[in-house]
Amino acid sequence: MTHGAENLMMKDITFSVGAVTFTYSLTAEQKKFLRLAQDTHVDLGQWPDFSENMTQVIQDAIPDSLKLPSESQLNYVRTISSDLNVPLPDKYDQSAIMCLSFIADHKPAHDRVLAVFNGIKGKLLG
Repeated sequence: MTHGAENLMMKDITFSVGAVTFTYSLTAEQKKFLRLAQDTHVDLGQWPDFSENMTQVIQDAIPDSLKLPSESQLNYVRTISSDLNVPLPDKYDQSAIMCLSFIADHKPAHDRVLAVFNGIKGKLLG
C-alpha cells in the first residue's frame, strides 16, 4: 500500500466521531499542494478553535428533546419561578425544551410583574 499514491487521488476527507460524520472536499489549490506534501502528522487539538467548533457541531447534532438547558435558561426559569411564586417543573434542569416551555408559558406574566415593579421603583426614586 503506497500512501503517496493514495494522497494524490484523495479528494474528500471523511471521519466519524460517534454518530457524527464530518466531510470536507479539498479545493483545487489544496490538491496541488498535497502532491508536494511529505508525510506529516497533525494534532487537530492544536488548531485554533478546533475544540470549540467540534463541541458546537456535536451539540448541534443532539436532538432538541435531549439537550440540556444553558445556565442562563436555568437562571431565568428560577427567577420567573421565584418572582411569580410558581413551582419549578420537575427535572427542569435536565431539559432545555422543558425550560423553554416554562419560559413561554410564564414570560408574559413575568414581564407584567417587572413592568409594575419598575414603574413603582421609578416613582419612588424619581
